[in-house]
Amino acid sequence: MRRLSLILMACCLAVTLLGAAGVGMGKRQQKPKKPTSWFQGIDVSHYQGRIDWKRVARSGDVRFVYIKATQGATIVDDRYSYNNRNARRQGILCGAYLYLSSSSTVREQFDAFKRTAKKSDQDLRPVIDVEREAMRHWSDKEVRRNVRQMVRLMTNHYGKSPIIYSQYQYYNECLAPTFNGYHLFLAKYSKGCPQIRGKGKVDVWQFTERGRINGIPTRVDLNRCVNGMTVEKLKL
Repeated sequence: MRRLSLILMACCLAVTLLGAAGVGMGKRQQKPKKPTSWFQGIDVSHYQGRIDWKRVARSGDVRFVYIKATQGATIVDDRYSYNNRNARRQGILCGAYLYLSSSSTVREQFDAFKRTAKKSDQDLRPVIDVEREAMRHWSDKEVRRNVRQMVRLMTNHYGKSPIIYSQYQYYNECLAPTFNGYHLFLAKYSKGCPQIRGKGKVDVWQFTERGRINGIPTRVDLNRCVNGMTVEKLKL
């Protein structure tokens, strides 16, 4: 009986140890993986302060960044040169965006943009940022005419058509379907990829303005390629 008891005790101990090991393995299997495809890029301006691009690159999550270059015809973002230079040094693909304003002519704004965002310093197609609050001096018809003119100027200078950025509701109210054939970069912070009025599709979705990235002291916009768009196709 004593020998049998010892055998039974040994069996119970073995089962207990196997069970504990199994629980540990289960925990390791259930540990969530670090996201690698839920976003690919960010966009920044002077609002993000001094960015540590080495830390941003070290995370391995940010493949591209759009950096504010100019606003209207007279404002150059005071962090543009620093951001573009240091992000590219860390191997992050960089593009520039122009914040379009109804306070000056398209030609004046384009000239300021091309002086700041030199073609040789660009990895990605440029972006025209068209937002409701900056269009208050133009009618919807004038907005469409002036965006079309800016598209022509940028295409001729940079060699590829620019990407049009807007908030998805304003895009559908004012710009759709006129610009549906261009690459579209739309902001929508609620669930579900933004849809556009008429035929066409969104290429880049800005899905939050409250992202956190190591090396950036503030919240930041997070963007992902959708509907078959890839980072490679964004390249200039």
